[in-house]
Amino acid sequence: MNKVKLYLLSLFILIVCVIVFVQFLVFHEAKVDLNGWVFNDPFFQFLPRINCSFAIFSLTYGALILYCILERKKRLFLTKLNLSYALLLIVRMITLTVIPLKEPESLIYLQDPFLNNLVYSGEIDADLFFSGHTALLFIFFSISKKWIFAVLTILMGILLMVQRVHYSIDVFAAIPFAFAIVWVIERGLLRLNIEE
Repeated sequence: MNKVKLYLLSLFILIVCVIVFVQFLVFHEAKVDLNGWVFNDPFFQFLPRINCSFAIFSLTYGALILYCILERKKRLFLTKLNLSYALLLIVRMITLTVIPLKEPESLIYLQDPFLNNLVYSGEIDADLFFSGHTALLFIFFSISKKWIFAVLTILMGILLMVQRVHYSIDVFAAIPFAFAIVWVIERGLLRLNIEE
């Protein structure tokens, strides 16, 4: 398949997955409010509770820009990212359904002008297991193999826990899920004889 067509297909798949995921979150929030589980996170007692919204926002979109700059010479860098993030959303719908965690009582709502105004309607607080922010940064690492993204992944996980946006289990689980997602996407592209 032509690489431009593959990129456009990956973008279409991603857009469809984002639309489905946003609709899923509305249903999921209502379900968690009724039957969600509370996790008593042992890490919270060792971490301060601080609003890190600006740092999380800057780190998320700054890492995306850095990924695009560092990987720009690789022809499939956006295709792999689109497909990986689409699969991430599908896997998260499954894990959120199977492990319906309630938000931490000490949660500080994450303020992300992009997500809050363009993607999520209202306040989403039960979007927990596993952390999409942490997984995204580890996807950057898994695709690029650049250690800066591993370091940024750790920093992101700490910030999310300090703000109480995620439990520690959400952050820790994101790493193997992200690794597996990139592995599946890269093997799928190889099976289709599509290489860098």
